[in-house]
Amino acid sequence: MTTPAASTVPSQASGQAGTQAGTPPGAQTGSHWMLRSAAASGLTVCFANPGTTELPFVAGMDAVPEVRPILTLFEGVCSGAADGYYRISGKPAMTLTHLGPGFANAIANLHNARRAGSAIYNVIGEHMSWHIEADPPLNSDIESLARPVSAGVYRADSVASLASVTRQSLDNVVAPGGGIHSLILPMDLQAAAMDAPLHAAVAKPIDTPMDGAAIDRVAAGIAAGKRTLLLLGADALHEAALIEALRLRSLSHVEIVGETFPARSEHGGGLPAIRRFNPSAEQAHPYLLGFDCVALIGAKRPVAFFGAPGYPSFLGDPGRTVPLCGGSEGAHGVLRALADTLRLPVQSLQAPAPAQDHDRDNTLTAESAARVVAANLPANAIVSAEGQTLAFPFNAIAAEAQRHSTIVLTGGAIGQGIPAAFGAAIAAPDRKVIGLQSDGSALYTIQTLWSMAREGVDATILIASNRRYNILLNEMRRNGYELVSPAVTDLLHLSRPDIDWVHLARGFGVKADRVGTVAELRASFRRAMAEPGPKLIEVVLP
Repeated sequence: MTTPAASTVPSQASGQAGTQAGTPPGAQTGSHWMLRSAAASGLTVCFANPGTTELPFVAGMDAVPEVRPILTLFEGVCSGAADGYYRISGKPAMTLTHLGPGFANAIANLHNARRAGSAIYNVIGEHMSWHIEADPPLNSDIESLARPVSAGVYRADSVASLASVTRQSLDNVVAPGGGIHSLILPMDLQAAAMDAPLHAAVAKPIDTPMDGAAIDRVAAGIAAGKRTLLLLGADALHEAALIEALRLRSLSHVEIVGETFPARSEHGGGLPAIRRFNPSAEQAHPYLLGFDCVALIGAKRPVAFFGAPGYPSFLGDPGRTVPLCGGSEGAHGVLRALADTLRLPVQSLQAPAPAQDHDRDNTLTAESAARVVAANLPANAIVSAEGQTLAFPFNAIAAEAQRHSTIVLTGGAIGQGIPAAFGAAIAAPDRKVIGLQSDGSALYTIQTLWSMAREGVDATILIASNRRYNILLNEMRRNGYELVSPAVTDLLHLSRPDIDWVHLARGFGVKADRVGTVAELRASFRRAMAEPGPKLIEVVLP
């Protein structure tokens, strides 16, 4: 929900908002109260890029050690890190950004976070409440920027409204499926005296009954031999649900596929290999029409990634598509009920044959690099995968690696992979984090390396350095375009000059290697897995 701004702007002299100068020394300010309420609600990390209008909030942090402040050099790192933090911890983090222009820099990764279903609490600094009507240079319509990526947008325009909208927004962000909530907080209210009791928001589970009739209908079709696709998404790609999915894998007329861009998925250690759905309309639409039933378990109805002439936006036949509601038990309960109805035996996990990384000719390709990562991935690692060059071949063999979690680019806005890896490392400091990153998208948020070095996170970023926007080149070919002009061709290439990733990383304080053979990558990656701390490996591809 959105709380509208007040129709009138309180003046400095109105007494509705205190000022820093007017707050007695040692008194609790709006910032103190808000931060303490956030901490009491379970929000204990704030990824911040503050400016002048957030200084009272920064001062408030000095008195509230329960909230850990983490500086990033760009707001898109704040939002991407908060997304990665939520996907691994299941807890919302705060972001702190500066006015509308600062928040605007965070929007791309908030778009990805919204698509992932992540919960994030954005605090957006605003001018003094009485100063806004003068339209100073940094003034903007913050609500219009925040609404497209927020489940709720709130503005404090008095001490009383600061208390009410903070309570409301904290309740909403910690609720199941809470999403992204953005609070616009004027500078004078951050410093105003505040005597309201602290608020501790508590998540209240939503007990939705499982759709037993739909499960029985799908089970009856499977029992009758109808060709059935189980399309898994959300928590259906977590460990407990995948163990239940193993029971259904024995049925030759049932296929199990994962959604294209899951917020978090589990792989390896005997879990079933789940192929990802290909969202290309030309391939996906006829594929779906080949099934008598498409059961959606935690997944949304398939949509083409890009529109294609002659194909519908919603893929497959809606009359054969059945959403299965998991209720409070989620996808795990749906898959268990489906297998139980079909009287399928429980399957034990079987350790797979380990991935092999020995290439006879030592040539470093995307595929051989993926094999090195899979063969040497430590147990319980987290993989943040953005860009097709390394991510796609790794995903194809992820089941052969040790047990790990993967987070991917959910909304298509590039520049998410490295910040998400950083946030994941903050959320799980006892787990190794590996970023599989393409060079073009890495440049959007490369400043993350500095925050990684400052916080000493245990994350290794592999950069697929092929010096081009490979996905665009592939799409150009697929659409039948052949470029001739060197000036236009240059739009798709990252050369002249080549980017020096090793010196970039070292300049941000991160150890770095450049590798050009399988043997070099194997040695560098094994060192990175054996040593704590951040590292970058430039994987030079032909």
